[in-house]
Amino acid sequence: MALSASSTSEPYDEVKGDEEHVLLLPGGRQLAYAHNGPSTSRTVIIFFVGIMSVGTAAHVPESCREIQAHWISPTLPGMGNSSSRDHSVPYHVSLANDMNALLHHFYPTADVDSLYVAGGSYGTVQAQMLYGAPYDLFPFGRKIVGCLLLSGFSPLKYHVGYSKKINWHNWVSIGPPTRIIPFRLLQHLFKVALGSKLKSVDGAAHFLKETIFNKMDDEEKQIFQEWLQKNNFTEHTIIEEMARRTVKCCSNWDGFMEVSDIIHSDWGFDPRTLDAEHSSKPVLVVGSNKDYIGGGTNDWLVANYKYAKLKLLPGGHISSLFFMDEVCREMIGDASRI
Repeated sequence: MALSASSTSEPYDEVKGDEEHVLLLPGGRQLAYAHNGPSTSRTVIIFFVGIMSVGTAAHVPESCREIQAHWISPTLPGMGNSSSRDHSVPYHVSLANDMNALLHHFYPTADVDSLYVAGGSYGTVQAQMLYGAPYDLFPFGRKIVGCLLLSGFSPLKYHVGYSKKINWHNWVSIGPPTRIIPFRLLQHLFKVALGSKLKSVDGAAHFLKETIFNKMDDEEKQIFQEWLQKNNFTEHTIIEEMARRTVKCCSNWDGFMEVSDIIHSDWGFDPRTLDAEHSSKPVLVVGSNKDYIGGGTNDWLVANYKYAKLKLLPGGHISSLFFMDEVCREMIGDASRI
């Protein structure tokens, strides 16, 4: 699948951007990631994908290519070929250590001028952890100029009354039942119910169609088709790409099992009490009008990050994918006004 000739610009390569790389970490662990764009660029975007996927940098938005940004997409701990984390280390600390190692791999002398942290769905948790991380823990955080949260989650440790804001799907998967029912029973039941289906690309494609694509209304289907046409994609190829990443992700379920625990955990900071240097970086929160999977805590995020704003898009849970050039352009524009 190739981008249209008019939007292709060196040194971005769609095929190479979909290649998985592995970085060896201290303690015998490893981190899988993909990247695209000039690795010498001093403008870096770290994008965290959500659950049921692995890092990919195949399709870098045009607005990011225009500024020659280096797009890096890690696979989260305990998913795909990224090692499970050391549970003796808090998640937010382990994440910062891993991202320090990844950035130093590309920038040994820390030659980064501008760093954007971004994520979709569960990946917004990791993006926020880096945004608010103390600079002695994550020195690259001083270079953060903007944060993009697509259908995000709030830190539930501080979000009083969150269970009244989330939908039924999230209430079951990350809400009170996961805090009451012991031994991660709900997560194990999900794995038993769907694990066998997600071992094959065909099975994963069927799962994605049933949970996402077949639930699109006429408006979103039209937006989806226009996006496919604009980029010379086909529906089959896009779903197959996503299915392949789902299969790869589900080769390791450790990360999935702790999703609820991590969202409820200590992220290392409270958005409401961030110091001026941290909180002065703009946060763009993107939601969708008919997102039946996530986004229920977007209002809390906007209310509790000092320089945050909400952008609403038509469509459902993945509709931001169809507007990535637009939202990234807005993120970059917001950062330029700091």
